Amino acid sequence: MGLNIQEAHAFSTKDGFSLDVFVVEGWPNETSLVDMYAKCGAIEEALLVFRGVSKSQSDVLIWNAMIGGLAMHGLVEESLKLFREMQIAGVVPDEVTYLCLLAACAHGGLVKEAWYFFESLSKCGMTPTSEHCACMVDVLARAGQLTTAYQFICQMPIEPTASMLGALLSGCINHRNLALAEIVGRKLIELEPNHDGRYIGLSNVYAVDKRWDDARSMREAMEKRGVKKSPGFSFVEIAGILHRFIAHDKSHYDSEETYSMLNFVVYQMKFSCLKDNHERSLNDTSMEDDLHLF
Repeated sequence: MGLNIQEAHAFSTKDGFSLDVFVVEGWPNETSLVDMYAKCGAIEEALLVFRGVSKSQSDVLIWNAMIGGLAMHGLVEESLKLFREMQIAGVVPDEVTYLCLLAACAHGGLVKEAWYFFESLSKCGMTPTSEHCACMVDVLARAGQLTTAYQFICQMPIEPTASMLGALLSGCINHRNLALAEIVGRKLIELEPNHDGRYIGLSNVYAVDKRWDDARSMREAMEKRGVKKSPGFSFVEIAGILHRFIAHDKSHYDSEETYSMLNFVVYQMKFSCLKDNHERSLNDTSMEDDLHLF
């Protein structure tokens, strides 16, 4: 990617250059730098910049950037500890602070703490937004408290969003509550009838429950509505060049060589499995058929 963030930072500050190149509108220079480092996973560098700002000059923005950066990378204890430091420093938290804390709780499975932070919003005179509610649903769903999460959604003063229901659906599938997953999946289709992933998600729920006819009906519903499944794709960077690979695409100039290699890899995997398990003959014709998946 050319210059990495450390090099860019050093280049901009040497010989008296300011940090203005890192400014996000409305944010102080150091806050933008902390946010940049944290989002790139350079937590030590982010903390170095953060600690370089005196407590008397720090504001809620830079604390949010650092707490959110820690939470983003699963450093739950560190983010909660930093929040306590923030309180000791006398910096008043805002809605974004609590959003970062709820995200940390979701990563760490801290249901009790999440409820405390969520309720603190109202106690501090703030109104929970849909983002706060979605985080709370995510916390409960990950912890397997699916009924509580569903009741929370039903009792909210705001309409549920797709992100809330999506978090609950993931929790239902992970914790094998397929009855609730069906309810949530159908509600998602009502909310986003032209989103291919909603039909596929519910179809997968039915497939897990071996309800093949219902799974097929979701595919048929997609066709009737004219909803097309977006092809999957991936990026690979080789020698500084970014290559985009789309499922079943033949337009890439090296597609023939790529599919040949994939077929070879599939063959090697199948050969290894058959050799280890001794369950099928190496001359099984079905293996030859499978090699043409790509």
